[in-house]
Amino acid sequence: MDDEERQQQLWSIAEDVWPHGTDFQREVTFHTYREMAELVLAEKSFYAGFCLDETPDGRMTTASLLARLDPLDEPDAELSARGLFETLSLNPNNTVEQVRVPVGPGVLVLCGLEWQPDPQDGTAPSLPLARADVYLPLPRMGQLLVLSLTTPSLPDLPFYVSLLSKSAHDLTVSSGSKSRSGPDSMDETRGTGAEQVRADFG
Repeated sequence: MDDEERQQQLWSIAEDVWPHGTDFQREVTFHTYREMAELVLAEKSFYAGFCLDETPDGRMTTASLLARLDPLDEPDAELSARGLFETLSLNPNNTVEQVRVPVGPGVLVLCGLEWQPDPQDGTAPSLPLARADVYLPLPRMGQLLVLSLTTPSLPDLPFYVSLLSKSAHDLTVSSGSKSRSGPDSMDETRGTGAEQVRADFG
């Protein structure tokens, strides 16, 4: 698929998300999914997906999820999680909680965003978005797993956060993995993580 075909497909998705919405709402969704696609193509994420469904009362609801692995220098998961908690808590717009899942300690961050097409124009229309991030240090892999969920469907945020929580709790790391894994075991971790997130999120 070339770039033009990808843009057309993303715009088609935006129209599905907002069939009765405004061009502005469709534009926001288009740019959100385009950014997500660019991150995947740049190999900065190992999973990218979105959920699009209709609620019992006839509303369209949607959310996107990115999963990536960042380098982790701190070999102690507890210290790493504590450091993340302190750093992320510095932003007053964040609601930060320490969490614990089967693979170990982590950090959950919730925040609200206002998407604006022109940040320099205070009168331009904006669209409120909610974002939830889970940070899970994986010292045996030497990696930090980051799950990032974004949704404009604010009433459905608790439901999407529950899916995010399920993915974090269901995550498993291969018992044969070592602290500084090589390329082969990294591919195994990416595959396992992506399969689990896909099973929970869709």
